[in-house]
Amino acid sequence: IAWPPGGTTDFVTRLYARHLGEMLNANVVVENRPGGGGSIAWRAVAGARPDGLTLLLSENSLATAVPLMPDLGMDVRTAFAPLALLVDYPSVLAVPAALPARSLPEFLEAARKEPGALNYGSMGNGSAPHLYVEVLQDLAGMRMTHVPYRGMGPAFTDLIAGRLQLVVAAPPTVLGAVRAGTVRVLAIGTKGERIPALPDAPTMRELGVDFSYSYWYGLFGPAGTDPAIAARLLDAVRRTNALPEVQARFAEQGGVPVGGDGVALGRLLAEEVERWTAVVRAKGITP
Repeated sequence: IAWPPGGTTDFVTRLYARHLGEMLNANVVVENRPGGGGSIAWRAVAGARPDGLTLLLSENSLATAVPLMPDLGMDVRTAFAPLALLVDYPSVLAVPAALPARSLPEFLEAARKEPGALNYGSMGNGSAPHLYVEVLQDLAGMRMTHVPYRGMGPAFTDLIAGRLQLVVAAPPTVLGAVRAGTVRVLAIGTKGERIPALPDAPTMRELGVDFSYSYWYGLFGPAGTDPAIAARLLDAVRRTNALPEVQARFAEQGGVPVGGDGVALGRLLAEEVERWTAVVRAKGITP
């Protein structure tokens, strides 16, 4: 994986690694290869033998990399064999508990009254939390000030302290602080219904805002991976997703197991590349 230990990607990867190892009767080793905005890990897998022994577990950053890294040296849509769409985490709009705005309409109204006065944080220019708020600002007709960090950890620390007024994150990032009463969730950007992990948080669509962006996680192999190997891995993923223990872990963290096949994952990646390339170019965003 392209990120250091401790984040949502690391949690998802290690959960699947344990169960896939049991399903496949094999040792599945998680190797964190951070650096280069993800490109170090991506190149390692893209250049590996397509024998099913070197795999990449990635999230949305694989799609946003295309317009942000013109010298990446590969087309992520063809450098990998999409194998399985694992799990989806809806985005959540989190604010400090002490923020006067108690609802999403109140928050958006405050942002409209004083353009640029409210700060939002992300894990860097062009990251999903940054791009999601760029879209939200256009939808809601307001402007905030973007503060990029090296990761969501320090951004979330500043949210709790009140130095930021908003982050758009995956549920596992915020749930502990929500339960501790230091952070509130104004809304969830899900295509579906409310999630059990945050039953009191309305969806964006309930509030009249067409915003349904999520953090998805997919399993990829090098291009040319044998279809028989791909089928075996997809079967193991689906059996893992069906385990009550796995369903319970994702439910308590706000995740939705998907188990989509390689065709679905490849289609999603291509759609995401097209969508975020348009946003990055329209906004002039650079790393």
